[in-house]
Amino acid sequence: MQPLHIHIATVFLRMYSFMGGGLFCAIVGNILLVVSTATDYWMQYRLSGSFAHQGLWRYCMSGKCYTQTDSIAYWNATRAFMILSAMSCFAGIIAGILSFAYFSAFERFNRSFAAGIMFFVSTLFVLLAMAIYTGVTVNFLGKRFGDWRFSWSYILGWVALLMTFFAGIFYMCAYRMHECRRVAGPR
Repeated sequence: MQPLHIHIATVFLRMYSFMGGGLFCAIVGNILLVVSTATDYWMQYRLSGSFAHQGLWRYCMSGKCYTQTDSIAYWNATRAFMILSAMSCFAGIIAGILSFAYFSAFERFNRSFAAGIMFFVSTLFVLLAMAIYTGVTVNFLGKRFGDWRFSWSYILGWVALLMTFFAGIFYMCAYRMHECRRVAGPR
């Protein structure tokens, strides 16, 4: 049987490892969300013999880029969900950083739980954005352009989804370890 101080140190080490892994996934996920949302390579296609590509904000043909001025519902929904995802991921990162500190004034409010929930909310928003964009692209734009493919900005969106999901898992594991230690109390 381990001495109590070694057991407590092991529990804290595991809990902080989960939180550190979750924070790493969240920061990478948030960077990917911002890059994916801001870049112009969600889709590439051939138009009139030349290559073109488009993102959520602009489309580019023959080396020139143009702002998408059309207010099309699926673009607006995809943009909104990607922005909400990045914002909720950022809020989760703030809560995750604060969960490393202990403030007795917030004893009833567990920041690792709040961070985990924010990362899952971010995952939901990016899933909605990617599903909307995928559905419309495959069913409408894919039929309009014969030679097309999804591009790297789109792929970054899916990778960001995985990163925010795993950040939520890590923070929920840290919360669970904290709760188990709190309920068990000192031996």
